[in-house]
Amino acid sequence: MQKIKSISEYFLLICKSFLFELKIFYFKSNFYNKKISNNLSSKLDYKPSLHIINSITHFNKKKIKIESYSLNSLWKLSSKNKLEFKNLHNFLWLTFLDIKTNKTSAQNIIENWIDKNNNFNEETWKLDILCKRLIAWISNSNLTIDGCSLKYKEKFISNITKQANHLAINIDSLENDESKLTCCSSLILVGLTFKNQYKHYKSGLTILQKFIKNYFDGFGFPKSRNPDELMIYLKYLILIKEWIKESQNQIPDYLEEIIFHCGKSYNFLSKNLNELPLFNGSSEVKNEEFEKYLNYLKYNFNDNSKEKSGYVIFKDKKIVFIMDIGNSPDFKYSKKYQSGCLSFEITSNEEKLICNLGFAINKSNKIKLLSRSTAAHSTLYLNNHSSCIFSKIYPSKIYRENELREGLKIVNKKIESEKNFENIIASHNGYQSRYGYIHERSIKFLKKEKIFLGTDNLIKNNKASNISYGIRFHIYPGIKIVKTQNSQSILLSLKNGEGWKFSCHNKEVLIEKGIYLGNKNKIIENENIYIPGMTNGENQMIQWSFEKIP
Repeated sequence: MQKIKSISEYFLLICKSFLFELKIFYFKSNFYNKKISNNLSSKLDYKPSLHIINSITHFNKKKIKIESYSLNSLWKLSSKNKLEFKNLHNFLWLTFLDIKTNKTSAQNIIENWIDKNNNFNEETWKLDILCKRLIAWISNSNLTIDGCSLKYKEKFISNITKQANHLAINIDSLENDESKLTCCSSLILVGLTFKNQYKHYKSGLTILQKFIKNYFDGFGFPKSRNPDELMIYLKYLILIKEWIKESQNQIPDYLEEIIFHCGKSYNFLSKNLNELPLFNGSSEVKNEEFEKYLNYLKYNFNDNSKEKSGYVIFKDKKIVFIMDIGNSPDFKYSKKYQSGCLSFEITSNEEKLICNLGFAINKSNKIKLLSRSTAAHSTLYLNNHSSCIFSKIYPSKIYRENELREGLKIVNKKIESEKNFENIIASHNGYQSRYGYIHERSIKFLKKEKIFLGTDNLIKNNKASNISYGIRFHIYPGIKIVKTQNSQSILLSLKNGEGWKFSCHNKEVLIEKGIYLGNKNKIIENENIYIPGMTNGENQMIQWSFEKIP
């Protein structure tokens, strides 16, 4: 049966490869080139303010002197890796050109790019690169088109038109949620910029309304439950609103509403933190620049909820505790989902103490799959398996990945909030069908004493057997940890000078080496606190604590 399945998958892959190559052949044809070259404009009817796109630029703030690069050497910079290729060809770096840069130099670079890529190119015309390039070219109109020659102007606007038409034809084929919103934003901007391209504005709004309906829950949080996506979506929603407002068009009510709810969810998750928590596909993202951007545009989101969209948060003046108590998302929103239910993070005095491993962006499929496992989180796992099951990841770039095959549900939840303590009890069924156990975790935060009292319960049913379990607490890189003489406690020394003590009585406590994937650019070593054990086919109760040392 497995052999038949493998053969069918092989032939399906062959068919998809053939269709992909056929599509590329069509895009490179003269017929298609003429199709996307119609309805040219003569000028930019709206020039957006450059500061509006500040939230989506991720470059060193040091100004770039583009004259130091030759036209030919510039494009060779992209040959090192995929990320550099994207960053170069999306042209967002235009924002950071030295203000003294000669406009002619910038326009020469763009014209050189157009000469090399005027017709469809399967690499430089990828939609996630193309849409940002259109945003960058239009937003930097002071460099890209002001004071230019008539010949260059016609070439520049013609190429924008072709790229925008290609984008409009193919946007529905996108499977990546983030890219779909980015491309939708680009279409809307093109439609606002050129009066004769108003169709792109209308179709962009239609796609946007559908996107909002499909990809957000009632709290304005992405259904993927990914903090990274929450921030990215909010950035592009605000971009769209600011462009519409500045061009003196009416802002749709549904856009105002989703920004309000999405902003409150962002504030709920990021307040008192200098970076987003590492849950469900998120990587280390600093908040400071985005907070400045929001303040500059006078966006003031405030949310004091304790629980939202599958997360619970406890806070005092200097300590922030966040725990994942949500169901796994629907399969179609699970591309970056990590099986870290009941995992948590602790930040003290703006320094992270307990963290999750992070998501392996731009890493191999093997490391990516590792980062999606329960062992990559500060929680409990059974028999070296995760609480969720992921199906095979196909190596072909044209084959859609099958993400989550078997998810989990929260079966019990109770949150208490009093003057002197906060308490959360939650359990999930991720191990019930395979191993006969419900995992229940309770954590009580004593505010005055600065102590977290935790209990992990394994509650058996009649299918329970004797299997291994492990509880892992990932320590943020750079924190020094050392065992005490009784082998049941561990001391932690933070960079800010704070000391914390971890204890687990009547259980073996180990320190093990680990890796941290929260940094998008490199893999970093860290250390973990690890508690191993066997269930013996019985209920298990493992009690532990984190206590701040006075």
